[in-house]
Amino acid sequence: MATAPLYLTEADVQRLVSLNDAIAALEAMLLRQERGEAQAIPKSLATFGDRGSLHALGSLSEGAGYGAFKTWVNTPNGAQAVLSLFDLNEGRFVGLMDAGLLGQLRTSGISGLATDWLADPAADELAIAGTGRQAALQIASVAAVRPLRRLRVYSPTEENRRAFAETMRTLFPFEVTDHATPEAAFDGAPIVTLVTRARAPFVTSGMIDKDAHVNAVGAILPANSEFTGDVFEAASRVVVDSLDGVRQNSREFIDHYGAEDAAWASIETLGSVIAKGDRTRPAGMTLFKAMGMGLSDLAIAELVADRAAKEGLGQVLTPARPEGMPRWELCTPEGVTA
Repeated sequence: MATAPLYLTEADVQRLVSLNDAIAALEAMLLRQERGEAQAIPKSLATFGDRGSLHALGSLSEGAGYGAFKTWVNTPNGAQAVLSLFDLNEGRFVGLMDAGLLGQLRTSGISGLATDWLADPAADELAIAGTGRQAALQIASVAAVRPLRRLRVYSPTEENRRAFAETMRTLFPFEVTDHATPEAAFDGAPIVTLVTRARAPFVTSGMIDKDAHVNAVGAILPANSEFTGDVFEAASRVVVDSLDGVRQNSREFIDHYGAEDAAWASIETLGSVIAKGDRTRPAGMTLFKAMGMGLSDLAIAELVADRAAKEGLGQVLTPARPEGMPRWELCTPEGVTA
């Protein structure tokens, strides 16, 4: 008898997977992708109204036998995401899971993974621009891979900046300071994370330490941009989660690299960096850009589904199949036949 599909809530996801789990799962999934055992399905994106967007991301991992689609809406009034998971071996619908926290885990986890591979091993300070719903986990992801002693917070809105900094002081053991300008926040910081919805770039290379590592994860819509083109010029290494993702939807990358394929040749994917085992850090700034990809969602969704099955978590979905449902009918010029 086939296993019934499950519905898993945000609370189930929180119980079953930690941020450290997410970072490890992402690393394993990127290696699978490099071996040709997993593939991403291109992102679909539509924007509407005042900063509204509708998204769909897909992926499959033949090695693990799972495929998934995550769909979500993001508006100034709210956002919600859901992931549909499928068993590739049995051709079976495994279930649905709320994907808000899952998305935060994969977005923050990929920053932590990139920081682990690209940042100075001795880096102990993080400067963050942005205090929205992604920010706290972005901080936690860097703290998971580097022994932070200080966090610097920047937001242009004083009330948000100070309230966020105060909350972070209750969550983390390291010093937290807040700053009214990006220049003050970034000055000398060895790690900088940008996680805003800025429409116009507000970060230039002159604000960032010449040997810093930068995680740029906020501007994922074609209308958004966080940093100016001179940041590319200052970077000795540019790494992305998905080359297709930045070519399709990153305003920063599209404006800088243009349409010619040759211009993009120097960009590395995080998966290729990990597959080569290349932890060498050249002199100069490293820049990591994450747009979000379905494989990142799938990496975590696999863990959630497997652990939920073992622990008996989740609400069983039992679609009704009433007797006497109409059959498909064939329309012909002679009439309708059953």
